[in-house]
Amino acid sequence: MLTESVLLACLGGAAGLMVAYAGARMILALAFPGAMHLPLQASPSPAVLGFAFALSLLTGIIFGIAPAWVTSHSDPAEALRGVNRSKGERSSLPQKSLIVLQATLSLVLLVGAGLLTRSLQNLEHQNFGITTTGRYVVHIDPAGAGYDPARLNALNQQLDQQLAAIPGVRSVGLALYSTLEGNNWGESIFVEGRPAPGPNGHNGSSWDRVSPHFFDTIGQPVIRGRGLAEQDTPTSRMVAVVNQAFVKKFFPNEDPIGRHFGTFNPKYASSYEIVGIVADAKYQNARDEFRPMYFRPLTQWNKAMTEPSAITAESRSLFIKSATLRFPGEQQGLEQAVRRTLANIDSNLTVYDFTSLDAQVAGNFDQERLIARLTALFGILALILASVGLYGITAYTVARRTSEIGLRMALGANRGNVVALVLRGALLQIAIGLAIGIPIALMGGKYLSRQLYGVHIYDPLSIALAVLALSAAAALAGFIPARRASSIEPMEALRIE
Repeated sequence: MLTESVLLACLGGAAGLMVAYAGARMILALAFPGAMHLPLQASPSPAVLGFAFALSLLTGIIFGIAPAWVTSHSDPAEALRGVNRSKGERSSLPQKSLIVLQATLSLVLLVGAGLLTRSLQNLEHQNFGITTTGRYVVHIDPAGAGYDPARLNALNQQLDQQLAAIPGVRSVGLALYSTLEGNNWGESIFVEGRPAPGPNGHNGSSWDRVSPHFFDTIGQPVIRGRGLAEQDTPTSRMVAVVNQAFVKKFFPNEDPIGRHFGTFNPKYASSYEIVGIVADAKYQNARDEFRPMYFRPLTQWNKAMTEPSAITAESRSLFIKSATLRFPGEQQGLEQAVRRTLANIDSNLTVYDFTSLDAQVAGNFDQERLIARLTALFGILALILASVGLYGITAYTVARRTSEIGLRMALGANRGNVVALVLRGALLQIAIGLAIGIPIALMGGKYLSRQLYGVHIYDPLSIALAVLALSAAAALAGFIPARRASSIEPMEALRIE
């Protein structure tokens, strides 16, 4: 029996290597969706092969010794007298305990997968404050193409006009950085007429430089005042548009239109006049609340700043990194048209990324998506293992109780009674696993709390779905041997012994 167990373990290890190789490639595909060349190789190394072989051999030895030892100490006379007619089945207690353990682990993984999946759905379908459908983002690098700040106004005008002239494009928005692309600029805010906040004043705000049509392009509405316009030229007064979170933080009980603020130093507190308020939108971290933000025109340079760091930041902020195109139709040939347009403007301007705004936003959740999928995958594998184990132990129990089942049917039990008898024993193991697994899953949810978004760790839907999936799999795994037991002919069963 030990030889048989080791042989089965080694065969299982060999099959497991093939599954592991395919699974590793699938995990890489989940981690890097759409990648033409994966950065990692999934080929197993000799060390991995040796470890897998040793583990398979050790598994066969450990899990083969116990039943082999029990079998070697059985009494032949008791076996011939029909000890199998006992319905207590104490000998199967270790196997049933393993089924309970598998059911417990399966439930914990399924609940975790449910929590992470619901959290991912909440992240992906939240209100970002923008319209992502029908928008495409082109990332370019004017600095890398040899431009200096003196030539940027002319370049931005050409980009705005010629990209907007592409057939099907409704509007174009240029920006220092686009929404949720992983970039963020921030400065301290000093409001005119107020004392400078202390070192712990929490007066920070994100900011961006955008073109006049940027807000219309991404669907971020102006709710008061006006947005940035063509009239905001290098020689006109310096203006800014702020979002609602900015108003709530710096002007909670005031009308901000017409007020002035500055950055870097309190002496610049009168630099920018607020001319409009836009709705809140998420630009950096989709998990965070809406952050205070202000937006400045690409055309204006605050030459009053004298600090070297301020001058450097002001100069660098003039270089756009993205152009967002509102293109409601299908995206056939749009990327090629954009590349041709940029080549006509300047052959040194290259597109280093072209993607839909939907894909750019979805890219913020690659890690969450990978973890949720892997947890679901392991949960399904655990569910399969629990179901197979339950089927095996139930079928084994039915085989040992063949004569007992035949006797029950000879005394009047019908097929439904037999099915209920077998299913009751199978589902009892799952019920015990559920009773143990649910508290463990609830405690384990605390460790996932930082990974969750909009989902409570005691989410009843995730728990209910996990319980339902495990119960359904258990019912199916138990019903097959139960149905086979109900088809036993009483007289044939009584003749077995």
